[in-house]
Amino acid sequence: MNPFIVALILFIIFIALANIEASLFSLTLALITYFLYRLILYILKEQYFNSEAFLNNRSQLSDAVKEYNELAKYVSSFDINNLQSKNLERYDYKDLAIYENTSLYNMNRDRNQKIFASNFYQTSLSVVRRASEEPLKYLCKYFDLKPNNENLELVEELGEVISKYTNAKQNLDDRFLKIQSSFNPPNFIIKHYYKEFLEKIAIKIPRIRFQYPTYIFEYVSAGGNSSQRTTIILDEITIDYLIRYIDRCIKDRKNASRQRALMTKKLRDFIKERDNYTCQNCFASTAEQSLLLLEVDHIIPVSKGGLSTEENLQTLCWKCNRSKSDKIIS
Repeated sequence: MNPFIVALILFIIFIALANIEASLFSLTLALITYFLYRLILYILKEQYFNSEAFLNNRSQLSDAVKEYNELAKYVSSFDINNLQSKNLERYDYKDLAIYENTSLYNMNRDRNQKIFASNFYQTSLSVVRRASEEPLKYLCKYFDLKPNNENLELVEELGEVISKYTNAKQNLDDRFLKIQSSFNPPNFIIKHYYKEFLEKIAIKIPRIRFQYPTYIFEYVSAGGNSSQRTTIILDEITIDYLIRYIDRCIKDRKNASRQRALMTKKLRDFIKERDNYTCQNCFASTAEQSLLLLEVDHIIPVSKGGLSTEENLQTLCWKCNRSKSDKIIS
């Protein structure tokens, strides 16, 4: 801003203060001080966004920002996933009855209301406590996840989705930090003009819908005064343990021997290492692109009879994997 205009504004402020009553002086002075503070910030902000350093950085990082926004769309495409349970079927006819609390001290308590959800199980106190001691056993037992090959494939499929989301979200966060550190904006920009900063560099922060599947056992006393809860969150670590647990239960029952490996994080990491962290389609590698997002793909998709064997698994970058989908590419 022109120094002459700033001097004129200050002169007008001085005249106003000279003619103001003493009782309003402190309030007026505070408002003027705040106005000057915001004016100075605005001037500094405009200088920063129009500076040669900022404009050069924006031009040099345009490709990185474009890749970030593409990956952001991919991350936002992940939706909430749950293991489908038939446990809720027992509540199919709940609307045909009327429930009342007819105790002597009939108090309205939110905790004394039944919750009907496929991932929520209201039960006895002993079950809630045992579920905290043996979470995988009780998850399988009360959420209709019997240890068999069909459910094992279901859990492995969910595990692949969770693994893809976890790795993609971490990769997205790493890219964002790298882009922001390259600009290295002043603290006042981050504090007061962060949203405008993101708009200026054309970064589009995704709206994340994905949530790790969560299963809850809850006990509520008859009067609603006491409640206890055990929560199981199926993140990447927990779902790996669940896969191993179901597999062990199947083997203990002496079912037919399995012809494939368990689709766990350990196997996915092994395949990436075997393939030298290189996409087997476009041959991009982490050696050339440190933030390259790699995924493990079934060459013959599971939906078409493919097995999770080392020979049927390959490393692809997220773009190649997404374009391949469930096709068989010779």
